[in-house]
Amino acid sequence: MKLLITGDIHGRSDILKKILQKETDFDLHLNTGDLGLDMVTIEQSKMIAVKGNNDYFLDLPLSRIIDFDGKKILLVHGHMEDVKYGLGKLQVEAFKNKVDICIFGHTHEAFYKNIEGVEFINPGALSGLKDKSYAVYESGRVSFINAD
Repeated sequence: MKLLITGDIHGRSDILKKILQKETDFDLHLNTGDLGLDMVTIEQSKMIAVKGNNDYFLDLPLSRIIDFDGKKILLVHGHMEDVKYGLGKLQVEAFKNKVDICIFGHTHEAFYKNIEGVEFINPGALSGLKDKSYAVYESGRVSFINAD
């Protein structure tokens, strides 16, 4: 199983396009929201996405549970779980839903931690002043890749 994980694009379709030209052999493309893209671009990018706090006009769910390749994945943006102030609320959701992997965004900071058997992954952001990054999850390992 190979997951391409992007987030917080905020309209930077140029960076997304560059990543999709480089990363071509993934099984799923998961996005943590704050897309700033239209639905056509989202569909063409073959991504499964959730709604972020800046996705005012997108008809996307706030969270998704994805069962894939024997893993149960929770995908959220993170603003509803207040991830900028810690992972407490997000952990409750992950444990309540008995997921293996919890993918979130909102902080614009790449992050990985295994907490009580659940892998928490934030790919970082494709926009903003900080380092632009995305993540690849493959064979139980997470790699953060600079998108600049």
